[in-house]
Amino acid sequence: MVTVSRRGYARYLATILSLVAAFSLTWSARSLFQDAFYSLFLVAVMFSSWFGGLTPGLIAVLFSVLALDIYFAPPQLSRVLTPDDFIHLGTFLLAAGLVNHLNRARMTAESALRESHDRLQMRVEERTADLERLSGQLLRLQDEERRRTARMLHETVAQSLAALKMDLAVVQRSRKTNGIGADKALGEAMSLADTCIRGVRTVSYLLHPPLLDETGLASALQWYVAGFEQRSAINTTLDLPETIGRLPRQIETTVFRIIQECLTNIHRHSNSPTAQVGIRTTDQMVIVEVSDEGRGMPPHNIRTNAAATALLGVGIMGMQERVKQLGGRMEIESSDHGTTVRVVLPHTRVTT
Repeated sequence: MVTVSRRGYARYLATILSLVAAFSLTWSARSLFQDAFYSLFLVAVMFSSWFGGLTPGLIAVLFSVLALDIYFAPPQLSRVLTPDDFIHLGTFLLAAGLVNHLNRARMTAESALRESHDRLQMRVEERTADLERLSGQLLRLQDEERRRTARMLHETVAQSLAALKMDLAVVQRSRKTNGIGADKALGEAMSLADTCIRGVRTVSYLLHPPLLDETGLASALQWYVAGFEQRSAINTTLDLPETIGRLPRQIETTVFRIIQECLTNIHRHSNSPTAQVGIRTTDQMVIVEVSDEGRGMPPHNIRTNAAATALLGVGIMGMQERVKQLGGRMEIESSDHGTTVRVVLPHTRVTT
């Protein structure tokens, strides 16, 4: 407020000083301005309108007309307008009005430009904040995925490799003194090696199943759901269209990851004996539904606003980000009778 007030005083002070300067110069050189006393006052009006705006410009016009009539018009013609005075005054007022109009248009354009710049700056800041938040979420998702992979490798392959090493050590110690013990340890080592190979292949396939690239989403889901049902003992049904065909690669990857995450959550959290996976396709969208008959999710975890993002868990947050990237939407319906996750993806938005 103080800045605005000072700026207003400066505009009116500049108007007064320009009028005083015009009056002083015209008065001191009256012989030079016998036929054009208004010229310097017109300059004062132009300066006042340009620097001060509409109101200071109008004030300059008013005082210029009064000064010209009182001090520079002949006494016998003061307050009496001759045809020449009409022409001069009309020219003066027309020029002053034009200057005020142009200055008002300039100030309006500048104000609109400032508002547009402020809106653009606000949008840039909002987008920057969104990108920073998304970057942080992606980093957390990456860290969580790495932790899950590391835990899976530690609980499967690492344990088997440790046992394999101990069996090999037994073989090394016993191969000369106790052939039977060495043969037994060697057999266990071979069995553990086979287990490690299967474990590594399983982890590799879970991270990115080659069937997804080679034969498409349908084959990859049939393989994954069958393996999930075997590992989890959860009765899982898969409903696929007979003519699903190949979808854009991003869509197939996103659908597979969403179903993978949903089934993992069912296994870990729902205590559901069953799981249902269904996919429907149209010419413009893919609809995915994964449901269970478990204990459901807490109500405050179903909200999708920013305040509840941390409560949703990294897996659900990752699904939301994947869906958002493809311009789709995700809905979660949950009660104490089960949970349904529904995802709609417009696959025509993504190129293959």
